[in-house]
Amino acid sequence: MVQEEFPFHLPSPFQKIDYFNHLPELWMKRDDLIHPVVSGNKWRKLRGFFQDCDKSKTVLTFGGAYSNHLPAASFALKYFGMHGVLIVRGEELNERSNPFLSYCAAQGMQLHFVSRSEYRALRARQWQPTQEQLLRWKIKEFQVLPEGGAGIHAIQGCGEIWSEIYPILTPRHLVLASGTASTVLGVLHAMPVNSDTQVHVVSAVKGAKKEQELVTDLAHSKNITLSWIDETSFGGFGRVNDVLLDKKTSFTEKTAIPIDRNYNAKVLNYLSNVRLNGTVVWLNTGGYPLFERL
Repeated sequence: MVQEEFPFHLPSPFQKIDYFNHLPELWMKRDDLIHPVVSGNKWRKLRGFFQDCDKSKTVLTFGGAYSNHLPAASFALKYFGMHGVLIVRGEELNERSNPFLSYCAAQGMQLHFVSRSEYRALRARQWQPTQEQLLRWKIKEFQVLPEGGAGIHAIQGCGEIWSEIYPILTPRHLVLASGTASTVLGVLHAMPVNSDTQVHVVSAVKGAKKEQELVTDLAHSKNITLSWIDETSFGGFGRVNDVLLDKKTSFTEKTAIPIDRNYNAKVLNYLSNVRLNGTVVWLNTGGYPLFERL
């Protein structure tokens, strides 16, 4: 694979969004344009890991059926000539269950599908597998890339988002989606104490209490106003309804900006129903609307 196949558009651009009458000063930071596959917050999270990791060792990483992390990690692993083992939540799934998983398999990744209880146990052990699991997955020397690319590299990389926003805009409100909360944690770490910018986190995951607590505690420690919006309208991560899909389609038709259904469509829904004064920045954290059309 040649270098030209892995170009990055950084810093990502801003685009004025003339869509909501009640939000006349809405701007989108187009992290979705960073790369067609390793888009949005994904390369910001992964860059530090791939700079520091041992390229000779297998990478063990984790995600759900509609994880944006898994295709991004698969592309990067193939690019760097590394072997990846992907542990996917849901023993009923297979490599043909959806385009996300099919893409990962096509990149040469090894996929293993585990029950939700086994996946929860892995998360509780900080993604460290048991000897029985290592034997079952035929893994010897390995290094862990946590679910969603979370970790210190992710927080450092996502902190760059704030340094790209503030010299250009002084937002009264910053709105973004969250899965593992790494992106918002990185942004909050980079923001100054007593910032006037209010942060609105639209969780794509139902009942993400641990993530909410981490984010809320950090915002409180820095005296930053934060709103956490739990996913109570659509049934949890990866779930949508016809109303949300219609909103998503209408937005793309009128703005020519494709957004994914799992994260940014839910930010769109939030912005449709909230009144915010002053400059609003919507951080488009990327996603795979292309896969959704396959």
